[in-house]
Amino acid sequence: MMLRSLIATSFVMLALASAVSAADPATVYKAQCAKCHGDTGKADTAVGKAMKAPALAGDAKLQKASEADIAALIKGNAKHPTAVKGLTDDDIKAAATFAKELAGK
Repeated sequence: MMLRSLIATSFVMLALASAVSAADPATVYKAQCAKCHGDTGKADTAVGKAMKAPALAGDAKLQKASEADIAALIKGNAKHPTAVKGLTDDDIKAAATFAKELAGK
């Protein structure tokens, strides 16, 4: 009986943890986008250079775009299918929020 309670509690905690991380733009960006676009948005990673990922930091067009437009760009980019697979719309919106922040730097 105690084992069942422990397992149930573990599942609830994992569900809450993923809900919290999904809402955090920096967490989603670092987990999914930084591989190519870099932690600072400069696309200075080996994968980013190989994929010719654009730098997000300082991108004036991205800075002016709405978060909804950025989310649509993320979803529609031909290089993103594996990155966005399994992400929720909230995750993608969170990544768009962080990308817009990086564009302003």
